[in-house]
Amino acid sequence: MALAVPLSRFTPRIGGGSAFFVRPLRAHMTDITPKRTSEAWRSYVMHTRPWDAIAEFYRDLVAHGLSVIPMLRVVEFIAASPVATQIHGATSHEELCLSDCPDFRIGDSTLRISYHPTEREFHFRHRSFSGHDDQKTCSEAEVLQTLRLFLRLKYGILFEIPVA
Repeated sequence: MALAVPLSRFTPRIGGGSAFFVRPLRAHMTDITPKRTSEAWRSYVMHTRPWDAIAEFYRDLVAHGLSVIPMLRVVEFIAASPVATQIHGATSHEELCLSDCPDFRIGDSTLRISYHPTEREFHFRHRSFSGHDDQKTCSEAEVLQTLRLFLRLKYGILFEIPVA
C-alpha cells in the first residue's frame, strides 16, 4: 500500500522536499552569555594588612628613592592613633586604600589616598557601590584635616588631631 501513494503527498511542493522544517533563527535564539551579577561588578577583594606592615611598605618606597615621605607620615599617624583599630588599610601601588571593614572590595565604600610629589598634593577618592563617589585634592598641610572629615562623614569614625 505504501508504494501506491505518490511521494509528492509526503513532501512539500516548494523547497525541494526537505524532510524537516527550519525555524527562523532570530525568533528563537537565546542569549548564552553569562549575566554579570552584582557581585561581579564589585571588583576584587583587597586584603588588609597591619598598620606597621603598611608603614614598612612606605619606608621601603622612601629607601628606594620615591618621594612619599608625607604619605609615610600619614600612615604612621594613623598607626599611632586610636582609630587604627577601627579603620583597615591596604596598599595598591603607592596608593593607600582604607575601609571600615577588613578584606574589603574596592568598590564598596573605599577611600583611596594618593600623594603627588610634584604638586605636593594629596588626592582623596571615596568610591561606593551605589555610585555616590566623592573626591578632594588638598595640600600636605591639610591632609590630616581632610582625612578626619572623610573618616567622620563616610565611616562615622572620629579621628582626633592633636593640637600642636
